[in-house]
Amino acid sequence: MYLKNIIENKFTVISSVALILVPYYTWKHLYNSYRNFKRKYDEELLFHKRHNCVVMYSGFKGMSGWPPHTERVKIDISKQNSLAKLREPIIYFIDTAKKSLDLAFMLISVNTVYAALIKAHQRGIKVRVLLNFEHCENKLKDIRNLIKEGIEVLTYVSQGMISIMHYKYIIKDYAESGGFLFTGSLNLTDSGFINNYEDVVLTSNHYVVKAFQENFEDCWNFVKIDNEDIFNKTTLLDANLI
Repeated sequence: MYLKNIIENKFTVISSVALILVPYYTWKHLYNSYRNFKRKYDEELLFHKRHNCVVMYSGFKGMSGWPPHTERVKIDISKQNSLAKLREPIIYFIDTAKKSLDLAFMLISVNTVYAALIKAHQRGIKVRVLLNFEHCENKLKDIRNLIKEGIEVLTYVSQGMISIMHYKYIIKDYAESGGFLFTGSLNLTDSGFINNYEDVVLTSNHYVVKAFQENFEDCWNFVKIDNEDIFNKTTLLDANLI
């Protein structure tokens, strides 16, 4: 009888503990699942907002329109983290690429952009860069580094500065089913981010993205053929860009 009572008491204790622990771990699992789901949902929502917004640069006053905080961000240009905040829209756009990046700019002079492009290429993103040759003089070393890494770079050579390649846009992950666009008045220069009044539009509107992609392909193919001209080829060889 004594042994029976001990067994019954142990069973009662175990049953009581189970009645407490099973709901606890069940609810803990459900709560953790909810938190993970909410975190992923919030990340996807922020990703969507950051690809469908208008960012304004207002000289030394700062930047506005960048989710999640769309009000003006005041900048202290003496602090490195302030400069990083100003560049966050472009770096975020590059860093979140999954398949491809096609850039067309008159010039790129921001070192962190060059670093982000190389990092994207190294993780398997197809990167193509189209620049205006006459504005590349001070960044030839960085452009050569892109080429050395295996990134495709073309520079438009205007004979006698008759015209310049003045585009300012990036197309990301273009496909028949989607893609993203970064465009506006902003050249990728420190003065553009810090000093100037500039606008940047980010959109996932497929018709808009498709139009820019078609433009990029046309311009890319034109410059590629145009650079076979003896003058252009000699100019690029002298600059060690081919």
